[in-house]
Amino acid sequence: EALHVHHEADDLKHEAELKEAAHEVVEQEAEAAKVAGEVSVELAKAGLAEDAKHVGEWQTMLEGGEEDVAELEAAASEAHELAVKLRAEGKEHEAEEVEKLASMLDATATSKLEVECKQKDLEAKADMKSAAASGHEAADHLREEGLEELAEVVDEVVKEVEHALEGEMDVEEVEHAVEDAKAAAAKLRAAGKEEDAVKMDEMVAKLEEAVHVH
Repeated sequence: EALHVHHEADDLKHEAELKEAAHEVVEQEAEAAKVAGEVSVELAKAGLAEDAKHVGEWQTMLEGGEEDVAELEAAASEAHELAVKLRAEGKEHEAEEVEKLASMLDATATSKLEVECKQKDLEAKADMKSAAASGHEAADHLREEGLEELAEVVDEVVKEVEHALEGEMDVEEVEHAVEDAKAAAAKLRAAGKEEDAVKMDEMVAKLEEAVHVH
């Protein structure tokens, strides 16, 4: 029970961190969009219409807020290249402004990637919790029928899953629990306990989903 409360507190903490990190990304996007708008105007004034249009496209992308990490990384890379091109053309001031924008795009991409990782970790842990719940149900049912030995087999798998839920998710640990859950399902089937074996199948599916989303 104490472990359950501890996990819930951890989840709330991680959800709060995720919200805060997502909010920071929105602020970074807004700031980068503003700078992109200013840089686009400067480039247009310098007679660099094509470059101004290109930077304007990044501004539109950032204002939409729907871009993924790869799009941000691509924009940052193009911005670094544009700065090099402008320097070669003797446009030092414009190159510096574009370089500043490139750094902001880099930072936004890094932050967005961190948010995506946190989101995946939360999703994976939700799947694992669901898997542990299926295991508890199977173990309780087996105990009710006086099948202590089989209940112990299931409990061992549940313990592995609950251990893997502590701290950062360890994919190898979860994959090990998947193999043990499959073995437990086979044992239950051999003992004629199909209903409980199905619970273990559910565990396997949820754990595999956790590995997949992570």
